[in-house]
Amino acid sequence: MRASPLAAFQARARRCFESRQPQLCEQALIEAEVLQQQASARSAYPCQTLLLGVQADLVMQQLRAGRGAEAIADLQAATRCCAGF
Repeated sequence: MRASPLAAFQARARRCFESRQPQLCEQALIEAEVLQQQASARSAYPCQTLLLGVQADLVMQQLRAGRGAEAIADLQAATRCCAGF
């Protein structure tokens, strides 16, 4: 059984935040963009907004200015709000 796109994104983003591997962060950023565009197309604006916040966290992580626990909390909030994607 394959993980949902949201679950796969969540796992990759978490690994990005914890390991600081640029390639993981880049892939997570691309996945977040796809998910937030899907949320927009479905008029799921709270989900889209939270995903945009996670995208900002991923960019900050790439710039080596990560937000640590706050970024993980943002990711968890987005995952809860966007359940079903």
